[in-house]
Amino acid sequence: MPQAFKQAPWRLQIRATSRTALWIVGLLVLGGLYLAVNAKVARAGRELLVLERQQELLARSNAELNASYAELTAPELMMARAAYLGFRPVKPEEVEYVRVAGVLPDPAFLAPRPPRSDTNRFGMLSPSYTETLGERLTAFLKGLGE
Repeated sequence: MPQAFKQAPWRLQIRATSRTALWIVGLLVLGGLYLAVNAKVARAGRELLVLERQQELLARSNAELNASYAELTAPELMMARAAYLGFRPVKPEEVEYVRVAGVLPDPAFLAPRPPRSDTNRFGMLSPSYTETLGERLTAFLKGLGE
């Protein structure tokens, strides 16, 4: 009787082979998924490197453009261009103020004083950029005394 329930040896070999093949196929599928994910990560990494390089090139180009803009709009160069075109600093007696009928000035508004046109200042910049706090306070106190 015990022999009747025993499987044939060829059936046992087929089962063992099919189990082994099933494990191999499972490992191959798992390895394929691993490689697919790693390929996507590697592609994204390469794209990131390309984009970072583009960003560096654009930042460098932007800095060069800012530097050339600063050179073109330097106060000395702008003053030289203005002088070449015939402009000159305005004198206080040449300034004309226009009163418009029906418009009342705001009593709280205090018009700013025109900047002095000292040409001996460094770079011919406005005094607001070059004068010290002491000079500013002195000018303010003189303005109060007038």
